[in-house]
Amino acid sequence: MAKPSIVPLIAAVLEPYLEERQQAWEAAGRRTPTLPATNGKVNVRQVVLDLHARDDRIVPHHEQHLFTKPELRAAVDAIATQQGLATIGSRSAGGGDDAARRRISRLSDEASDLRQVVAEREVVIDALRREVASLRGQLSLLEETGMVVRLGSAP
Repeated sequence: MAKPSIVPLIAAVLEPYLEERQQAWEAAGRRTPTLPATNGKVNVRQVVLDLHARDDRIVPHHEQHLFTKPELRAAVDAIATQQGLATIGSRSAGGGDDAARRRISRLSDEASDLRQVVAEREVVIDALRREVASLRGQLSLLEETGMVVRLGSAP
């Protein structure tokens, strides 16, 4: 048997809470948001804690439902928008872009470093290949003639 939906319980407590917040906002002259907020965004955790204070059946982990259930999110977002707050789940455009730019820059730097390491390794590998080819030539001459060939300067 499926568990009953939590949405009606949360909505029953959330709607009067939002109405009170809206009335308080209008009574204060529509200047300061009355919804809990952090950095201009709705503080969902605090909203759920406020709801928990009103009804013990709502527990802090119910905050996930305000993110995932459209009917609950829409109710909070409507009040948040009127009060000039960012909606639930929204991210500030500048902050997300800045984070993306920092990550791209860091990855670009790492890729640049890796390119340099690969180029240096290719040079070393090429030198080793030439040395191996030279030594193979000397070895084949030694096997054919029995003579050791000196390369380079003698001490």
